[in-house]
Amino acid sequence: MTKEPIILLTHGGWGAGLLKSIKMIVGETENIYEVVLQPEDNLQEYIKRVEQQLKTVTWSEKLLILTDIKGGTTSNVALRLSRDYDILAISGLNTAMLLDAIMKQSTPFTEQSGVEILQASLDNCQILQLPTTNN
Repeated sequence: MTKEPIILLTHGGWGAGLLKSIKMIVGETENIYEVVLQPEDNLQEYIKRVEQQLKTVTWSEKLLILTDIKGGTTSNVALRLSRDYDILAISGLNTAMLLDAIMKQSTPFTEQSGVEILQASLDNCQILQLPTTNN
């Protein structure tokens, strides 16, 4: 069975390192692509590269694009391309988000799975504290 594609849009290419870490947890992954925004890129070049990547993949309902920074170029490009493609874009890429998305790759991505992926990411972020003891 073909896995649904996931596109990572990141500044500087740190998505590759994130994917390497994910592979330590789940093993080999498939159908995940990163389109890196480099400092020397201009907006039109980046949009063109992302669109070229979109044209190489096939998806069922919505194409999942995970971006690193809300309001950043990567997120803005995903939004811009959503005018012409059925895209489900989620910002704030982190390990929990990508891991949950990978676990959902066997079924089409929908608005509901997007909510679940975002929630998994939010649930993973917390202040870590040791319990206090009363002596």
